[in-house]
Amino acid sequence: MWRTISTGWAGVEPAVKQFLPPCQVRCPINEDIQRTNVLISLLPEDPKAATEGIVQIGDYLYEKNPFFPVCGYVCGICELECNYQSKGGAIRRRLLKRFIADTYIYQMEKRDEYPLVKNRENVAIVGGGPAGLMCAFDLSKRGYRVTIFEASDRLGGALWLIPRYRLPEKVLAATLENLVRLVGVDVKYNTRIGEGKWTVEKLRNDGYHAVFLAQGTPAPRTLNFGGKEVAGQDLSGVMYGHTFLYEVSHGYIKPNYFRGKKVLVIGGGNVAFDVARTARRLAGETTMVCLECEDRSSRDRVPADWEEIRGAWEEGIRIIYSRGVSRIIGTGERMQKVECPRCLSVYDARGFNPQFDMADILTLEGDVLIITVGQGPDILSLQTDGLLNERGQLVVDPLTLQNSNKEWIFIGGDVRRIGFMVDAMKDGLTAAESIARYLRELSLREGRSRLFESQDIPRRRHYQSEPEVLWIPPEKRMHFRLFERGFTLPEAIDEAKRCLTCGPCISCKACISVGIQKSLSGVEVNSERCCGCGICVSMCYYGAAQSKDFENKRVSATDSFKCKSCGLCVVACPSNARRMVGDSMEQRIETVYAALAQ
Repeated sequence: MWRTISTGWAGVEPAVKQFLPPCQVRCPINEDIQRTNVLISLLPEDPKAATEGIVQIGDYLYEKNPFFPVCGYVCGICELECNYQSKGGAIRRRLLKRFIADTYIYQMEKRDEYPLVKNRENVAIVGGGPAGLMCAFDLSKRGYRVTIFEASDRLGGALWLIPRYRLPEKVLAATLENLVRLVGVDVKYNTRIGEGKWTVEKLRNDGYHAVFLAQGTPAPRTLNFGGKEVAGQDLSGVMYGHTFLYEVSHGYIKPNYFRGKKVLVIGGGNVAFDVARTARRLAGETTMVCLECEDRSSRDRVPADWEEIRGAWEEGIRIIYSRGVSRIIGTGERMQKVECPRCLSVYDARGFNPQFDMADILTLEGDVLIITVGQGPDILSLQTDGLLNERGQLVVDPLTLQNSNKEWIFIGGDVRRIGFMVDAMKDGLTAAESIARYLRELSLREGRSRLFESQDIPRRRHYQSEPEVLWIPPEKRMHFRLFERGFTLPEAIDEAKRCLTCGPCISCKACISVGIQKSLSGVEVNSERCCGCGICVSMCYYGAAQSKDFENKRVSATDSFKCKSCGLCVVACPSNARRMVGDSMEQRIETVYAALAQ
């Protein structure tokens, strides 16, 4: 079994501009996707022998992303930019990571705590969601004494709102528990900063030299129409998606809770689909009302992932597109029906500005109305702590996350900008770097702005199709157990081999880490011998061999960022103008021949 050694991260090359595979560029934390795909492809097919390699890959992923077991179930954002997407289907990176996580989750519990020396300043983190935990993880490894102030009785924030049929509770719980254990983070539960005596100023007075606010968005956004709040949201039977998922995750809502009831869900995002599919599993006759349209190519398309839409459709959920809600009608104290005018457009040149045809109104009857149109921060607490400007806006430097009013406060996660889980994780890492610089009295901005450029897909005669992802049939998955089957070892190896390793070798180094290569070799061109025929250009699958004018003649050159050192251009060159530099292959061949001759 090979053993991988650390040779540095892909994302830390000391350059203003980095060339990376597009999946890694899309990932907010720039996870080393290509490298770990290669390592998975090199696993032996014997399960027992492969376990050692899986644990090594898990250790490597964990150092930069302690949430990777959770990401393997719920985050596939990198797949959206995979070069293979238009050829045979994006590489199933999420399932590859889940494959590693399903073994590593047990190894993680056996890991010893990091041997950290906590000899630096005290730092307070408000909120124990992905942003706060990532910040705590990073700062703790740097030697800072970190305390998380969590308003609820458990860490994880909105991750607990993800239905169990998508994210098993044991995976989430183990990830959270081991994160704080391994780096020794102190956690104070049921402590809401901004309420009563607990203010950011008190934290400052208690000896915390910097504060990272990442308390999320606990306030549900109310339903509005025409710039005014829709009346009737206080009727019995009306609830909000965030509250509903919270109650389900805590076990407050029992099985078959909605049996015999018509459930209307307002919203078109992933959370709205989570709400609808959860209501369906609670035996409700569920209908969704989406402001956005069904056309996936339109700017006004429904924002939810296609997998969510497909799942809802298969599970018998009725989806009504291009409809808003102008009225909630009740009988007595109870919601009875809603009026839904047709939405003609959602966005215009100014942004979100829905337009409706009030002559076309659809009336829907229901017993339960669940409004899921977004969340917002606790403005009152932010205002109390003096973190808003004169217009009531939260002003944060987007590069450093430093608050404009109080330089020792940094703000990130959903409270700053609603996004994916991994966006909040990125904010946590950004805040950790800013806090470390602030406490060391270093520039918060120097060297932080970096450009990434994606590599194109390598040329191939044939591209392989993506594997089928198997779901339990709809009629058998009306429960909260996982409905998606993960990869077996052979399937994971085959899918990892499908990766075309689009990024440059310098951003991967997988071959070096397992000892296949001692160093990255390159290709050198002798311009005096080169005849400029261009054969090397036509042979190169990666676009690394290029033609250029040099001293009044046409010669070939090598783009070192695109070159994979495969040697094909060297073999193809009729002038023998190209040669490998730093390649030990000839020496290794001689060694093999010498051994065979003995």
